[in-house]
Amino acid sequence: MCIYETFKYSRVYILVKSKKGDEKMSKVVMQEVLDSLAKIGKQWDLGESVGRVWGFLLFKSCPVTQREIEEGTGYSRGLVSRSLKRLELGPMIEVKRDGREMRYSANTSLADGFGELMKHFLTDKIKPMIELLSDNLDTIGDEKVRQTFLALINEYKKLNLAVLLFSKLIDDINMRTGVVEDVEELATRISIKIEGNMEAVIRNG
Repeated sequence: MCIYETFKYSRVYILVKSKKGDEKMSKVVMQEVLDSLAKIGKQWDLGESVGRVWGFLLFKSCPVTQREIEEGTGYSRGLVSRSLKRLELGPMIEVKRDGREMRYSANTSLADGFGELMKHFLTDKIKPMIELLSDNLDTIGDEKVRQTFLALINEYKKLNLAVLLFSKLIDDINMRTGVVEDVEELATRISIKIEGNMEAVIRNG
């Protein structure tokens, strides 16, 4: 083999090795992100599988089939199917038919998706509990138990306010275009805005 051929071979080898290294690193990063989103899904009572499936879709630049999601997450067909149905309620994913198959893609950003999770948590978990406790308050004869209910209702209302403010904060951040350079400065400006609007949020919450 001549010097030129040796150089050419070495260059191709280096490029191939570099590409494989990048792909391996990308897979490691993806798994770390999927693990993180799976934990978020579990914490928000959506389920680890919902968080992981959504994370997998975020990493895909084009729509994928359910089979590809199964291969990418390691989940069974049934578990992936249930997770996709939950995500469709967001709606955090977009579904399109391609021949005999359905293809799925994420139609929100990470911040948008987290905002949707907050709103669903507010609707599905907090408000129903406030209504349940309030509706049964008049049926309680024991004054001590009644005071316990009142205190619990008040705590749930505080949590309601916190989630409502946070979801509005996410909406405000998402309305801002461009790259966020100075996070602390932006946080200060948004904090001032929220303080100015807090009374309105409380009235409408």
